[in-house]
Amino acid sequence: MAEHAAGGSGPWKTLTRASMEYIPGDTILLKRGDTWNEELHPKGNGTPAQPITISSYGTGSRPIIDRQNYREDLVGIRLRDQGGFRINGIEFNRCLTGIYADYSDGAPTKEFIWIEDCYFHDSLLYQHYEDYPRRKIGLGVCFFSYERDNRVVLRDITIRNCTFRRLASGVWTNSPDNFNKNASYIYNFAEMNFEECLFEEGFQWQQGIRGVDGGSMRNCITHDVGRNFRSFNGVAGSMFFRCKDWTFENCEWGFVSIGLGSGDGEAFDFEGNCDNMIMRNCLFHDTDGPGFLLCCYASDGHAHTKILMENCVINGKSKRPIGLPRCAIVNTTDWNESHWSNCRFYISPGEALMRVMDPEKDKRTKFTNCLVTDLTAACTTSNLALKAQASSGAAGSSAAGAHDGNPETSWIGGTSDAQWLQLSFAEAQSINEIRLQEDPASSITRYQIQYLHPETNAWTSCFNGMKIGGVFIAPIVTRKTKGLRLKIMATDKGRPAIREFEAYLGSGRTFNDPNGAAATQIVGK
Repeated sequence: MAEHAAGGSGPWKTLTRASMEYIPGDTILLKRGDTWNEELHPKGNGTPAQPITISSYGTGSRPIIDRQNYREDLVGIRLRDQGGFRINGIEFNRCLTGIYADYSDGAPTKEFIWIEDCYFHDSLLYQHYEDYPRRKIGLGVCFFSYERDNRVVLRDITIRNCTFRRLASGVWTNSPDNFNKNASYIYNFAEMNFEECLFEEGFQWQQGIRGVDGGSMRNCITHDVGRNFRSFNGVAGSMFFRCKDWTFENCEWGFVSIGLGSGDGEAFDFEGNCDNMIMRNCLFHDTDGPGFLLCCYASDGHAHTKILMENCVINGKSKRPIGLPRCAIVNTTDWNESHWSNCRFYISPGEALMRVMDPEKDKRTKFTNCLVTDLTAACTTSNLALKAQASSGAAGSSAAGAHDGNPETSWIGGTSDAQWLQLSFAEAQSINEIRLQEDPASSITRYQIQYLHPETNAWTSCFNGMKIGGVFIAPIVTRKTKGLRLKIMATDKGRPAIREFEAYLGSGRTFNDPNGAAATQIVGK
């Protein structure tokens, strides 16, 4: 605790007592291993150079703010017209909103909110929220602006190395103009950056980002969204609306479900009025709806401009769409401007590459140096795993049984958590397709495929999966690596068993299309 705040009298026992005035450079430390059912509302402002820090001390697990009932409007940490805060290493459980920061109409622009190494979980309230900020939806973090003019109330926001699990939605930026189609080009937030975050087991879009001028998302995973849930306005892995000048790199969106009949079900949704958005080396896969949605009209009448997709992979499958056509890309109008460059598309039988719901003479979609592959033709080149060395974290197991090309032999893992099976190559290999075959006696429910990063030498995620169920094909963004690892994270019961762990460098049909007209004619076989 800051000396002037604590007064040398020892630690305070309640967050209410700690909700006092602070100055730049002050620190609020919560004891590790302790739990509070209170709101922390510190007063005052820090600066980017001297933020007010909320962190932890001692040993053990993260300090927890557990509000115990997410159906009530209970917040973990509240900020009001404030900036200059660094929040690090705190767990938020059963809060309707973990961190809630709102900004009044006419408030001076604030700078710097940094949230790192925090865990937000278990807040699944979902009700009609058209009248937000009447809070009716469980969120990890929400930044809300009452400002209606085109003026930034908060800039320089970073959310880094955080986990968002079992939340109705993970992170929101919002304003009273959420459903106002006349609020185009209004940006109340700026410079928002996500890094190394995991969003999983949520209900609706895990990033609901509205009205943000400039930002980035790098090395983030959005996984298992919408399962066993029904939404009144659709489900997507992410939803960005009225944003500009963003870059997305090395991110993954996968296993997005329409649940009990939600509609949509795409991995990613540019909802309307988004400009100069770049997505690079990103993976979109295993969706009930389309792999990708370029929307217009639903929330805003202005088409997107300068959407650039570089070296991205879509393998949506579009397994059971409701209200949208079965395709990899849904483009609601030809007026949306998008350029797909060096991208790869895996098309399932009967699935189209693109459908346009409102065709126009002025077509603004372009495909350059892309590859299209029927999913049924994936993993048919040479199996690179046959020349690799196999190893495992399970003592006494036979890793060689999972890469010998013989489906009658298996690798059987141990009983501890986080079992892994590894392929090591004598020389770096370019890999973009992985095929897994699970033993019928095994029941893996969550796994991650990792590659050995050539620069950091760290095991880095390239695919997040759920059930394998016999044979599963996982296209990935092409990685050049000397190692692949299958990390088993959860099973229904018993020990994991893999018959084959295969790796391929696949190809496809070269596809160039200057205006998107040909893309609507391609259907998977």
